[in-house]
Amino acid sequence: MILKHKTFGIVLVCFIISILTFNACQNGGETSQEPVQVLIFGGGDHHDFDRWFHEEDRAIIERIGAEVTYTDNPDDVIPALDAIDILYMNTNQAIDIDEMPDRIIEFVEQGNGLLLVHASTWFIWDWPDYYRELIGGGSSSHGPLGEFDVYVSDTTHPVMQNVPAEFTIYDELYRFQRDEEGTDMHILAIGIEPDTGDEYPVAWVTEHGDGRVVNITLGHDGRAHQHEAFIAMLENSIEWLMNN
Repeated sequence: MILKHKTFGIVLVCFIISILTFNACQNGGETSQEPVQVLIFGGGDHHDFDRWFHEEDRAIIERIGAEVTYTDNPDDVIPALDAIDILYMNTNQAIDIDEMPDRIIEFVEQGNGLLLVHASTWFIWDWPDYYRELIGGGSSSHGPLGEFDVYVSDTTHPVMQNVPAEFTIYDELYRFQRDEEGTDMHILAIGIEPDTGDEYPVAWVTEHGDGRVVNITLGHDGRAHQHEAFIAMLENSIEWLMNN
């Protein structure tokens, strides 16, 4: 009789554990993390923002599990900052919102992620703190749209995982200008201007407050956005920013 009671007790415990496990699986939303929220802010001239940044990049980022929203309206950005984890900017439009640069800087300071691609690393706006504290400088010229070589200067960084050590891309090579008082830049990849041999950073990371920033100057059109190296950098950037 003692053995029977003991056996019954073991069976009962196993049954309870199985029920709890089943309920936990059924209510996975209570134990699993919410998806990372990403806002892509695009829009402006000289690029097909809707095709490459809205459709193409959004699909790439969603494949790694993030929830992505797109806007080309500057008025949408500040209200969204409290609800997102990563702001992905590539826009070359005029922005007449005085508090925009300060709010973006504050967003990063609080521990969130910022991905600045192509036009958003260009000297478009009169935002000195934005360029100095988040980027480390900016660009005001580039070589002609065409092929140039890129080599990875830090193959061990997470943003460069699965990126070829050297590759050729058809894009615009931004002639980056370092701000002497700018934030520390950890350069990840460098582009070589074909005619002159001059070298310019095309990918680097910075930190500000508790947050991280990834800067990528590539991304003019589909020849960049569908390039294996760009896709890998985009995926890696979001994952690295997610894991801050």
